[in-house]
Order: sequence, then C-alpha cells, then structure tokens
Amino acid sequence: MIKSSKISLLIICILAFAVAVYFFLPSRTGISNGNDEGLSQFRVEAFKKETGWGYRIYQDTTAVIEQTSVPGVPGKSGFATEELARKTGQLVQRKLDQGIFPPTITANELDSLGIR
Repeated sequence: MIKSSKISLLIICILAFAVAVYFFLPSRTGISNGNDEGLSQFRVEAFKKETGWGYRIYQDTTAVIEQTSVPGVPGKSGFATEELARKTGQLVQRKLDQGIFPPTITANELDSLGIR
C-alpha cells in the first residue's frame, strides 16, 4: 500500500514538472525567416520612403513594429541604405526573439552596425 502511494506521488511530481517546463520555457517554434538565421516568429522587411529607408517587423502577417527613421537620432531621416535598415531590423528581431521588450537600440549598437 505504501509502495503504490510513493509511485503515485512520483508520477504526480513528474507530470507537474513536465507541465511547468511546458508553460515556463520559451517556445522555440516559429517560422523561418529565410535568411539562415534559425527559427524566428518574426520577419524583417526593409522599405523605401522619401527620406531614406525604414523597416517593418512582422509577426506572421501583422506588422508589429514600423521604424521609419533612425532610432535615437533627432529628425525624421531614414536609414541611408536598405542594408542598414535591414541590419537594424534584424537586431530588433533578435531582441524580440530573446524576449526583450521594448527592443531598444542604443547609440553603441547603431555605431557597431555602421550607422553614423
């Protein structure tokens, strides 16, 4: 009788642990962004506007972030090139994938991307 109650308790503990792991570990299932950067539930798209380049971050088909100017830089000027806009968007995407919200971009990060 005592042996079966210990087994029951062990099974309940294992199930509780499995449920906790399922709910508390971040899900790594997502869609591939097609850039060999692994799985992500977000996708970056650069776009041209009158004052330069900007980027949008999509989750599935919904735009969750639209950045039309260089973050942290006064004025409304966009990025100088499509590549710089895309690189910055990919940095934001990585931060979102890591659960960092809001995905703030620092002056040092802009400098490391080659944005002056």
